[in-house]
Amino acid sequence: MSSRERSNTTVYPYFEGRHNFWFARLGGSGLGNCFYPYFHAYVLSLRNHASLVAPPWFSFKLGPLLRGEPSKRFYWRMFRTLPGDTHGVAKLFTLLRGYPRHALVDIDGISEPVLVSGALNIVVSSAWTFNGLHQYRNAIRERMLAIVRETVPAGHRWGQGGFIGMHVRLSDFLKIPDPQAIARRPTGTRIPLQWYMAVARALRERYPDMPIMVFSDGQVEELQPLLDLGTQLYRSGSDVIDLLAMAGASMLVGSNSTYSRWAGFLGNMPSIWLAGARIDREPPNERIVDADVPVQYVPIDATEVTLSP
Repeated sequence: MSSRERSNTTVYPYFEGRHNFWFARLGGSGLGNCFYPYFHAYVLSLRNHASLVAPPWFSFKLGPLLRGEPSKRFYWRMFRTLPGDTHGVAKLFTLLRGYPRHALVDIDGISEPVLVSGALNIVVSSAWTFNGLHQYRNAIRERMLAIVRETVPAGHRWGQGGFIGMHVRLSDFLKIPDPQAIARRPTGTRIPLQWYMAVARALRERYPDMPIMVFSDGQVEELQPLLDLGTQLYRSGSDVIDLLAMAGASMLVGSNSTYSRWAGFLGNMPSIWLAGARIDREPPNERIVDADVPVQYVPIDATEVTLSP
C-alpha cells in the first residue's frame, strides 16, 4: 500500500438503527452491539494505517423513556473524537465522496476482514465476535479510556478490582414463564433473578470477603430480593462508566447480553454464564476471555458454582 493509497483509505464503523443519518441515529443498537463494528474498525485502521471515521454514537430511542428506565440510552456527548479521527465537516465530505463506491467489510467471525486500499470501507458485524481482537486488547482498553468523556471510576484496574461484578439485564428483555426455555431462545430474554440469587449465595459462601456489586438497568424494586442477600447496587448514572466499573471486577457473573460480554473481554477476568444461553449473532464456542482464563457455565438451577477468581 503506497502512502497515497494509505492516506485515502478510510474505515467507517456502521451502527445499526431504524434510520442512520451518519451523525445521529433513530433507534438502533446499544453500546454493547455498537462496540463490535467500532473496535473491529479501529483494529483494522491500526493494521492498515487507515483513517477512522467517527461513528454516530447518539441514538434517540422512545423505549427507555416509555419504560422509565434509569438510562435513556441516548449516548449524547458520551464519547469524544480523537486526533486523527475523521469527523465534522470532513466526515460529511468523506462519506459523500466515498459512499457511492464504498467497500463493505463484514465481520462474520470466520473470514479475515480485508480493507480495500483507497476506498471508504464500511465495517458491519453480522457476527458479534471477539475473533481478531484478543491480541489488541490493550490497545482497545487504551482507546476506550481515551474516547470516554466522563471520569473513570477511582482506582480502576481492569479485572483486578477485588470484587465480584454481577450484570442483571432486565428493562426491554422478555420475561418468560419457563426458565428452561431460555437456552432455546437466541436473545432478548431475561435470566431469572433466582439464578443470580443462587449464584450470589454460592459465591458469598466461597468468597465471604469479596463484595458483590450488581450492575443493572432494572428498577430497584425488581432487584430487591438480590440486594437483600447483601449485594450492592452500582449505578453511576452513565452506561459507559458502569461498563468500565464492571470491567474492573475480579470475577464477572454475566447476563445474556453483549454489554456484559464487553465487560468480560475488557476485564479478561474469570466469569460465570448461564449454561446453554447465547445471543443471536454470537458464533458457537465464542471465546470472550483468553484461553488460560477460567470460565464456568452454570445451569439454570445453579446447583454447582466452583469458579475461582
